[in-house]
Amino acid sequence: MKISKDLKLLTTTQTEMGRVLGITQQRVSQLVKDDVVKMSPTGAVLVIESLKNFYKYQTGSTTGGESGNGSLDLKTEQARHERAKREIAELKLAKMEGDVYDAKVVEMVMVEMLSNLRTQLLGIPSKMGPLLEGKTKEEIYTDLTEEIESKLMELSEYTPELFMDNEWESDADEVSK
Repeated sequence: MKISKDLKLLTTTQTEMGRVLGITQQRVSQLVKDDVVKMSPTGAVLVIESLKNFYKYQTGSTTGGESGNGSLDLKTEQARHERAKREIAELKLAKMEGDVYDAKVVEMVMVEMLSNLRTQLLGIPSKMGPLLEGKTKEEIYTDLTEEIESKLMELSEYTPELFMDNEWESDADEVSK
């Protein structure tokens, strides 16, 4: 078969172009609007220029059209979208399994724990003062050290359940509103 006219002017219908590209005629029509698929003055699809532009569009290059806007690589965007969905699902699963916690809940629990520790540490002088009266320097040091260590031990005995308590989550939701 011999084509006797300029290949750059070879035209076809949107339906045929869709079949060649493996997409629907409606998608071809959208690509015409996006200036990826080029039309002749008679309203037919310019095959060669459209194929070049479609290839550029698929690989993420600019369309070469008059708009000058870069087109998104559909496959790359779909891959990013799927990756994001997977990461969200993994985070939800980890949260259900108790491996990760909501940052707001962690912040509220930690603020509560540190606030309680601060109150307890500031209460040591009034609690221990009368008990230390008349003791030697070494006894005072030992008693104060034991009291401080007991307060710190309470802090170290946290359980992960503190971070999963629904009360904290509802408080965190109210704070974020």
